[in-house]
Amino acid sequence: MTIEFYLWLHLGGISLILLSVGGLAQGGDSGRKLLSAAHGIGLLISLVGGFGLLARYQIMWPWPGWVFAKIAIWFAFGASATLFRRLPQLMRPLWWGAWGLFLVAAYLAIQKPF
Repeated sequence: MTIEFYLWLHLGGISLILLSVGGLAQGGDSGRKLLSAAHGIGLLISLVGGFGLLARYQIMWPWPGWVFAKIAIWFAFGASATLFRRLPQLMRPLWWGAWGLFLVAAYLAIQKPF
């Protein structure tokens, strides 16, 4: 597969994660199962795309620090669905935090600072 394929796969997974996080931030039970499923599928797709990009760019072990930071952000996004459900009083800060995490992840992917 090409680098472009893995890039679009990764970006598609990220967009699915962000759309589901936005829906989950609305609260309520309507559509929660669908949004949770979309969240998990987006996480899987972005993970496969991200590791495919690492392989295509021939970034081997030991990975640079920015890769570990992006994996930590991936785990944080994974926990976000549960946090939205369990901490409804913190929906707004969690939503802004998810947006901030996205910006940090984009910065790490583009700049590769460490």
